[in-house]
Amino acid sequence: MAGFSYDATPVAVPDDIAESHRRAWDQLARCGTWWTGAERLAIAARARHRFAARATPPWLGQDPPSDETLGREAERIVDHVTLDAGSIDRAWADAAVADIGDGAYVELIAVVATVVMVDVFAEAVGVDHTPLPEPRPGRPTRERPDGLGDIGAHVPALDPFPAANVARALSLVPEANTLFRTVSVPAYSAAGFAELTWNTPLSRPQVELVASRVAAMNECFY
Repeated sequence: MAGFSYDATPVAVPDDIAESHRRAWDQLARCGTWWTGAERLAIAARARHRFAARATPPWLGQDPPSDETLGREAERIVDHVTLDAGSIDRAWADAAVADIGDGAYVELIAVVATVVMVDVFAEAVGVDHTPLPEPRPGRPTRERPDGLGDIGAHVPALDPFPAANVARALSLVPEANTLFRTVSVPAYSAAGFAELTWNTPLSRPQVELVASRVAAMNECFY
């Protein structure tokens, strides 16, 4: 897939990062479990618009065009998840789930998080945002996986799960969880992640310090 060439950046971008972005864009264009390809790209476009204007005061900002691909409830949820995720609590999540359903809510979050991660990376290395892909045809299956349980989160998740909670946060929709982790895992971890000593430009303690600071600034639940 074309796009995501970071050759012109002043920093050396690992090949696996660029490849993860290409694979995420390929997945993003496909029909999901709860949203069509066109709907997923509408979610992505709205999240991109909102996030790009995040520093603009609300009274000076312009709303993205509403093409009726998404309902008003979904648009409202995209806006909140993109710009104010730190304020999401159970009451807000319950209301969002009541509006669009828990599966659609989880998949929406995966799309928003993926686009924001890719765009933040582009800004950090000083390149333009890669255009969103064209949607592919298909019909959502709306299938729920077996083995879901209440683990105290805002939505059901697979239980048991062979990894940390952050890795199963979106496991109600396995395809959405895969989309999110396609970008998030290479961005945070690399070969030998479990080792305490890393032979990389940043040491393991330095990486964890940066990650902790970013998480605190974003009021990350985890």
